[in-house]
Amino acid sequence: MTNAESAPGNHAPLRVAMLIYPGVTPLDVTGPLQVFDLANRLRKQTLYDIATVAPTPGPVPTTLGFDFLPTCAMTALPLPVDTLLVSGGSGSQCMVRPDMLEWLRNNRQQARRFGSICTGAFALGAAGLLDGKRATTHWNQAAELARRHPAAQVEPDAIFIRDGDLYTSAGISAGIDLALAMVEEDHGRDLALAIARILVLVLKRSGGQAQFSPHLRAQFSIVPAIQKVQLWCRQNLEGDLRVTSLSRVAGMSERDFVRKFRQDTGRTPGDYVLSARVEAACDILADSRMPLKGVAQRCGFGSVAAMRRAFMQRVGVPPRQYRDNFHT
Repeated sequence: MTNAESAPGNHAPLRVAMLIYPGVTPLDVTGPLQVFDLANRLRKQTLYDIATVAPTPGPVPTTLGFDFLPTCAMTALPLPVDTLLVSGGSGSQCMVRPDMLEWLRNNRQQARRFGSICTGAFALGAAGLLDGKRATTHWNQAAELARRHPAAQVEPDAIFIRDGDLYTSAGISAGIDLALAMVEEDHGRDLALAIARILVLVLKRSGGQAQFSPHLRAQFSIVPAIQKVQLWCRQNLEGDLRVTSLSRVAGMSERDFVRKFRQDTGRTPGDYVLSARVEAACDILADSRMPLKGVAQRCGFGSVAAMRRAFMQRVGVPPRQYRDNFHT
């Protein structure tokens, strides 16, 4: 049995409800809902019955200064629904409202599947709906989500994640990726691909959020000796950056240096060096047409093959594809 055949109410519209609130990000709402609307238009039938719901029935201010008018207040939403989503907002606090959290806790079981767009994951987490689940959010908020909800398994590099009936997506445009995946699950790959073509998107993005975010960029230590080493690494990527050399820069024994570096940064010196080299290579690939061999040499990889291995490990796509994605 296919996913589309197994979806409840395959011959009736699947009801999609998007929870919005003051401070919502417009694209977090309109991006995913546009995907479901295009499914209706392309099939020339109502595959999805789309609604927006809010804490109150009145206008909902957005981050761009205009208002959304919801279909109804969340308490007036006819239940059950097929898909219940929480949109993202301008910060991790704006969606943690007691009335929203209570409504989500009480009605999560009234949906075949539920999830979040971008920082909407904070509402699900505050409602206790991420506990024991794999989830993601915008790369810039992932560490905070993991800190607040240690019972959740937060994966900061994922574009979107499905864990059972829970669906979560990364930042903003990743909500479109999530909606495309849902359409593919419900009605097949051909329809999802047709929608992606209209939106001028790929159906499935390769790699993860690492290629879009600067989370590889190392945080500098406040310990002078460690900070000195970090700066030395960034300025001498082609040089000898083994522990023996770096400990001399720090003025420490190798053993003390490795211990102090890990204690202060939470990572090994080798891990930091690799991240610094990948970051530098990303900048060169995006800003120039330098041959890959030259990029590898300048960033201290030694070979294009070694650079490619590092990119697949840290960024999720090979250097050439990263350049195709981001070269200006």
